[in-house]
Amino acid sequence: MTVKHEDPNDFETLTIKAMNSQFYIAVTTCGFENWQEVIVHWIKHVEKEWSRFHLDTELQKINRLLTGQKLCISPPLFDCLQKAEEYRTITEGRFSPYLLSQMEYHGYDHSFPFENCPAKAGLFPQSFQKKTAPFHFEGQFLAVERCDSGNIDLGGIGKGYTVQAAAQWLKSSGAKAGIVDGGGDIAVWSDGEKVWHIGIAHPYDEERDIAQLYIKNGGIATSNIIYRSWRQGETIKHHLLNGQTGLPVETDIIQATVITGNCLDAEIMAKLCFMEQDQALSQVLRTINPVYSSVLVSKSGKITLI
Repeated sequence: MTVKHEDPNDFETLTIKAMNSQFYIAVTTCGFENWQEVIVHWIKHVEKEWSRFHLDTELQKINRLLTGQKLCISPPLFDCLQKAEEYRTITEGRFSPYLLSQMEYHGYDHSFPFENCPAKAGLFPQSFQKKTAPFHFEGQFLAVERCDSGNIDLGGIGKGYTVQAAAQWLKSSGAKAGIVDGGGDIAVWSDGEKVWHIGIAHPYDEERDIAQLYIKNGGIATSNIIYRSWRQGETIKHHLLNGQTGLPVETDIIQATVITGNCLDAEIMAKLCFMEQDQALSQVLRTINPVYSSVLVSKSGKITLI
């Protein structure tokens, strides 16, 4: 865990293990008595159907499309894919959902936890650099059509979307205040009375907080290159790839937390913190959401607030 929060009194709560993360949800009285069942079904659906580690999933059916073939998909996955492509365009490819082949080449071809993996044979797959996406999205029919090479790995944006969608549904269902936390991807809302107190843990010492947040409405996301790292031969790899190169980012930053208007923006912005620095970082983050704060931790332990 990279964040900690209080367990509020007089709130209904739910805890579920999914996507290699601990999900925690707390809400005021919801308009649906079975809200916990609905949320569990949603999280488990995403875990199953958006996974890249199993063949018979909705996501992998898209990846298996041949050029010119189409597939009608579920509304949430269609929406998530469209948003992912929008982020790729806005960030000029720094973020990309089309890094499955590169991720597998680096050894992340099975679920965590693991510490070592063998080197891959063959040439390194080049990252998708074209301005147009490898898939065409037809909103009228919720269909995707393959028009170029490139395979999808939703990864963190899939979890961020899951959190944000759950929060939106709970809020629209009458919960006046609540929190949805998917292993550090957090959405909170309040009717004005509830102030959420969230602590950001130090990457090397989870018992020590490096910052305390007090927030009524918004999204928080924390990315860390320590927890999902492994050794491939003599090289240490991690899961944060630069979409422009397909290579693990080389950075002095080991943990980044972004606080902004919604969880999905925060998820993408936190990843960008490892790719840019100083003024360039501020510029690229403002292209996604101009109102934000960030907490960065370097290898030396230096903490920077932006």
